Amino acid sequence: MKALLIVMPWASLHRPSLGAGILAQVGRDIPDCRISQLYANLEWADFLQEESGGAISPVDYNNVADRYFAGAGEWVFASALYQEPRWREREFRDHLAGEEGLDADLLCTMQQLAPRFIQRLRDRLAAESYDMVGFSTTFMQNVPSLALARALKSARPDTTIVFGGGNCDGIQGAALHRNFPFVDLVARGESDHIFGQLVAAVRSADSNLFRRIPGLCWRTSDGRSVANPSMAAPLLMKSVRRPCYDEYFDALVKTGLDAWVEPELVLEASRGCWWGEKHHCTFCGLNGSAMKFRSKAQGDFVDEVHEAVQKYRVLDISLADNILDMKYFDEFLPRLAELDWDVRIHCEVKANLTLDQVRALRRAGVVNIQPGIESLSTHTLKLMDKGVTGVQNVRLLRDCRQEGVTVDWNWLCGFPGEDEAEYEAIIGQLPALVHLQPPSGVSRVALERFSPYFERPELGFENAGPARVFQFVYDLPQSELEQLVYLFDSPRQGVGEETESRLQDAITLWRQGFGRGTLSFSRSDGQLTVHDRRAGWPVRDHLLEPGGRAEAYLALSRGRTPKSLETFLRDTHGITPGHGRIATWLDEFTANGLVFAEAGRYIALAVDESLATGTTQVAAAIEAW
Repeated sequence: MKALLIVMPWASLHRPSLGAGILAQVGRDIPDCRISQLYANLEWADFLQEESGGAISPVDYNNVADRYFAGAGEWVFASALYQEPRWREREFRDHLAGEEGLDADLLCTMQQLAPRFIQRLRDRLAAESYDMVGFSTTFMQNVPSLALARALKSARPDTTIVFGGGNCDGIQGAALHRNFPFVDLVARGESDHIFGQLVAAVRSADSNLFRRIPGLCWRTSDGRSVANPSMAAPLLMKSVRRPCYDEYFDALVKTGLDAWVEPELVLEASRGCWWGEKHHCTFCGLNGSAMKFRSKAQGDFVDEVHEAVQKYRVLDISLADNILDMKYFDEFLPRLAELDWDVRIHCEVKANLTLDQVRALRRAGVVNIQPGIESLSTHTLKLMDKGVTGVQNVRLLRDCRQEGVTVDWNWLCGFPGEDEAEYEAIIGQLPALVHLQPPSGVSRVALERFSPYFERPELGFENAGPARVFQFVYDLPQSELEQLVYLFDSPRQGVGEETESRLQDAITLWRQGFGRGTLSFSRSDGQLTVHDRRAGWPVRDHLLEPGGRAEAYLALSRGRTPKSLETFLRDTHGITPGHGRIATWLDEFTANGLVFAEAGRYIALAVDESLATGTTQVAAAIEAW
């Protein structure tokens, strides 16, 4: 068996494919199976640069790849799939009129180049005579993968074409198999445990073997598409192989993209989502068929990280986990900290971390987190079922600023039941947060397959059908698109355009001011001094005397209501200022932008100078950001 796993555009250029890397390792344990990987995404970026004389660079590739919700990457390869130049170009140009940041002329040039790129790959792969070619398809890889699969099947009909990945989950995989007859097999769900069975079935061409593979879509002798029931129990992480990325790094050098790309190792400690098992975030469509949370033994994963760093000599690591296992604070993170490596780790976490937990992450080499902040409105966060408050999210931003950890987050709005008045109150306070990490922007929530909003219309989202862009991508009836795609349109919900526009403007100012000042405090003889050097604020030192205001401000570091603040001062410091003075202090702190107030709670915004261990790292991270 000579097999090839292909990673098509628009997969990330700076991260190898975890799925292909794992299956390559699984395949190497199969007797008489020679398996290799092809990073066609890297070749496409190199091809664009070469054919355009440098006018289309990897930066342009990344701009398309990062705009999944626009669907432009799929449309680019539709001309190659349907073998029609300028495929629905007029309609797509009209669609792009509402999308900022995408150049219609550049995309049309890419579409004109796509058929030639597919033909070049087809000729090369046909000459190499593979028995089985597998495509890993996630997000915007569907049409590029289909285009090459169609061309390769036409050139070598005996080659078995297999699809797998996130775009093949559940009903989507069955629809893909049914509508594209040149795709022989579709593996739905996790493929690690069925890959050996799949190779054996392809070798023998025995339909009885295909029939026994959980989740597989295959064809009977008369061409009828059959979808096997999926496996009920998810795969245990102790049986998941460590990925092989040799061919990614070879391709990076061969294409010359190593001059453009700073690679990251993608490693996987867990699958599923422990929060989603209890409270599935209403807008999230991830983990459609595999929500059950599972993680690797902590010691085993330390060894895996160590092995990968030593082998590939790469210190940037991105954990593919949807959410970090909280048990990893017990052993995994402390062991990484003891190793004292100069690694830079990215991971996804829940936003209600304590300062000690943020510090543990930083000591272990975690320099960037994606905590799913989404909003600073407690009411909106409840609509999302996020399990955190606005004040907790602000606390995390402050603690990360203090500890030298950058934060990836995006503000989501457009949820049914949002409160316009609450938005106005929050927008008015955003200038006070200018020293903290801002969101990348504001987006309206999309309707995603597998999300509670999709599955339960009573939550307030009306399904208006597949996202409009797919009408210009696929030549399929509406009924099939409804089963194939992941994104759907819905009537506008939540806050109005005027409020959204004000939020956008406030965040633009936040982004412009970030990195140009600080808000910190120092202590001396019981006196607290808050040093305000934020962009857009007067340069001031606020002196908070002991015996009341100083203790009150420090007590707000964890976020408190006026009542709990009064109780804390009395029980901890023996200070009894009374309701009136508490209210006066809170009004003063708020007016000076020293606290953030939301849902009846107040959180101090100043960073503790004595604990700010990450000042240098933050400065470097801000400059890079």
